[in-house]
Amino acid sequence: MATRYRTLLVFFEVYAANLQGLFIEQLDSRLLFEDAFRKYAVLDKNDYETETDFNKAIVELAAAISLLPPINVDGTAKGESRKHWTIEFEFNDEEKWLNVLADVKAKANQNVKELVKADFSTTLAAAQKKKAFEIEDISTTIDNALSDYDRKADDRLAFLREQSAIARKLGVKNNTIETQSFGGKNSVVTNVITEMPLYLRGYEAIEKEIELIEARENKKAFVSGLLELEQKRRELEQDKTLERAETLFADTPVMRGDDFSAAVMTVAATEFESKSKRMLMLAMAVVLGGMVGTVYVLIANAMRKRRELPAKL
Repeated sequence: MATRYRTLLVFFEVYAANLQGLFIEQLDSRLLFEDAFRKYAVLDKNDYETETDFNKAIVELAAAISLLPPINVDGTAKGESRKHWTIEFEFNDEEKWLNVLADVKAKANQNVKELVKADFSTTLAAAQKKKAFEIEDISTTIDNALSDYDRKADDRLAFLREQSAIARKLGVKNNTIETQSFGGKNSVVTNVITEMPLYLRGYEAIEKEIELIEARENKKAFVSGLLELEQKRRELEQDKTLERAETLFADTPVMRGDDFSAAVMTVAATEFESKSKRMLMLAMAVVLGGMVGTVYVLIANAMRKRRELPAKL
């Protein structure tokens, strides 16, 4: 029943089953049928005393429409088989009913079209917000990393100044020996001191580090993980997926024009079943009932006159 339709988007896809479901929902609400019944005067408003009575009759008539889902599609099971969704309704004016179906079909497709457009707009807006939030979060992380660097740099400078002061006080100008050698008969054993006070490096080296830290103009080069964060933000900012999605969607049948169809509703294939035999049987029953009634009256009158006859004699 439904034709396949799918947008060329990664984050937004519409399948035939979705469209068919939306189309059936439009029919099942019965509101489109009610509007069409009023539009084509399926019921004569003059036959009802009040507007309320007329509207109630319209609602009841629309409720009498049967929407039958497909059953036993492959025909393997016994019993009734129906390959497509089917609408059943009992009405005595073929032309009006066909007009109603055509009207409902057009409006249901238009409503589904608007629903798909609204759904796309909502999805696109959500995706755009999500992207903006991700960029904002990364920017916040970058700002925090730079702020953390400033704090760490200040702490490092304070520590170095202390160590430089100690080195000067001790007269340690240059780096002291970091290894001690122990001689043996056949070998030299070297003891590497892995941990030592920083001031033993000498105040010249410490003060040079202070000078370099204070002279830094590009502090980003010294922030760990900053490059990866900036790359990720740049990737998000340069990503054109959403813009391209909007362009692609604008070129779909939903946006292009009137060639969009959520489902194929074949109005021309409507089958009408004649009720003439049923009406004939009903008419015969009425006539027969009238004949029986008439005969009964005649017999009753004859019997009453026969009873009255001896009295007169």
